[in-house]
Amino acid sequence: MDRFNPTRFNADEWADLILEAGARFLLITTKHHDGFCLWDTNLTDFKVTRTPFKRDVIGELAEALHNHGLKLHFYYSLLDWTHPAYRRDWPTYVTYYQRQLHELLTRYSPVDGVLFDGYWPRTLFEGDVELEYFPPRGPFDLSGTYNLIHELQPDAVVVNNHHIKPLHGEDYQIWELDFPGCNTTGFNTTQIGEKPTAVWWNLNSGWSYQPENHRLKPPGEIVRTLRRCHAGKSTFILNIGPRPWGDVHPDEQSTLRKIGQSLRELHLL
Repeated sequence: MDRFNPTRFNADEWADLILEAGARFLLITTKHHDGFCLWDTNLTDFKVTRTPFKRDVIGELAEALHNHGLKLHFYYSLLDWTHPAYRRDWPTYVTYYQRQLHELLTRYSPVDGVLFDGYWPRTLFEGDVELEYFPPRGPFDLSGTYNLIHELQPDAVVVNNHHIKPLHGEDYQIWELDFPGCNTTGFNTTQIGEKPTAVWWNLNSGWSYQPENHRLKPPGEIVRTLRRCHAGKSTFILNIGPRPWGDVHPDEQSTLRKIGQSLRELHLL
């Protein structure tokens, strides 16, 4: 908390890069499994505006994306390693996360989609640490949550990265590092529901910035993956991990621009 200060972050530069890459929306992490919030929530001090940076990253991105004509989707982890109610007072935690979603859906409108993560009903957790920090202590009230989203943002699409067929209230089904119906990772599902599908890929070797493990996929490989997704009528979502300074690695910027150039040359934009 006392070191987080991404002074190079510029929401308009991010929006420009998204357009150059040929993308149509940004899916941004609002809260990951560690519980840290990238917006100025009223419900916890474990948030970006309590760091030396002090600025509301989600707010700045929402404004920039809307000004550039881009869609805004939120990633939100249902799992929370640091909120004490997650492990000790389940009804209080469910109320907490639903109130956070209410903030996101009303402050940064329009919101075009919400992706949930951290709920994996088929996963078997083992060991004291996993059993302490991972399994939910009760139902997440997903139907109530989905109703909340559809009430506040009727045009927003909802998905849950739970690796099972879509539940009632979900608008599409997503595969993580796999194609629809495939399970090469061992944690996806081979069952395809009746909803539209999406593929969630990464540009680098991992989801986050890892200087010791920096291995970008070539632009041509990404374009081929995207075309395979489109042939199967799936949406392709490409992950990048910004650096601690708030900018996108120059290598990733270059690759994204080359991807956009290829898509234009192939008349896919």
